[in-house]
Amino acid sequence: MIKDTARILVIGAGVNGSICATKLHAAGIDVSVLARGQRNDEIQENGNVIENSLTHARSITKVPVIQTLEPEDIYDYILVVIRQDQMGVLLPVLARNRSAAIVFMVNDLTGAEAYAAVGKERILLGFVFAGGKREGGVVYALSGVGGLLGAIFSGTPFGEIDNTITARLKRLVGIFNQAGLDAKVSTRVADYLFTHAGFVTLMVGLAIKYKVDMQALARNKAYLGLLVDALRELFQVLRTLGYQVIPPKFQVIQAVPRSLMAAALGAFIGSDMMKLGIADWGMSQTRDEWVYLGQELEWIVEKSGLAVPAMRSLLAYYHE
Repeated sequence: MIKDTARILVIGAGVNGSICATKLHAAGIDVSVLARGQRNDEIQENGNVIENSLTHARSITKVPVIQTLEPEDIYDYILVVIRQDQMGVLLPVLARNRSAAIVFMVNDLTGAEAYAAVGKERILLGFVFAGGKREGGVVYALSGVGGLLGAIFSGTPFGEIDNTITARLKRLVGIFNQAGLDAKVSTRVADYLFTHAGFVTLMVGLAIKYKVDMQALARNKAYLGLLVDALRELFQVLRTLGYQVIPPKFQVIQAVPRSLMAAALGAFIGSDMMKLGIADWGMSQTRDEWVYLGQELEWIVEKSGLAVPAMRSLLAYYHE
């Protein structure tokens, strides 16, 4: 296989930024990471240290790291892998830079509108490849669990905001796959992101109610039924606003009887993976992002004009 000569910048040195940069670097791609403060010092001194959360196997990779992005610093792709609540500070910097392709790999409920300041013609959307946490200069992670839907349906989607398939999109997906990152071209990427972020935001609201005791939540049939109702309402909101439920198989939540669906969600929520993903990882390091997404979803519910009482009940827990 001929190595791609793309020059790539990864903005964000958390779990997914570190994994992306490490995999790309190992594949021989010209990649750098933008990190600041202590995180910059850690990578400079010790490299990207990544430990598999199950096997405890650890790798150390020396990836080039920078602290600033200047307007004249041109990359083939800039991968933005930060929390949604951190985006406001970064967008003006990206708007001044002249790179042609900026790939937002974040939890997203607004599509490209939130990033319009950088120029819509430059925007691609996608998601992440792993789950985990960063602690003491070490990234503890599992690849292949980039989001709940990614854990069920293979391939992390990437796409253009107008849903077309372009040469730059196919090249990006090819680079990821060359690096061993399971990516695929999507013609409905905004729908996927909305479906995923909406699902997880509702579930995290319920987890907050239960003080992140996922095992106890998994045993409560009443709250699991409420979650089924809220997810069905979420799909109504999606369609009202012109989105599709992606991936389509996720619509099984509507097709299966409520009690059976609640039992299936209980088994999922009570799994070791969910304890790791929500209790140990998600709420310990990304609480601010979930509060932000909860507020976003409330605004979207109001925009839809639908009553959706179950959704409103779960979103109310963010205020507690």
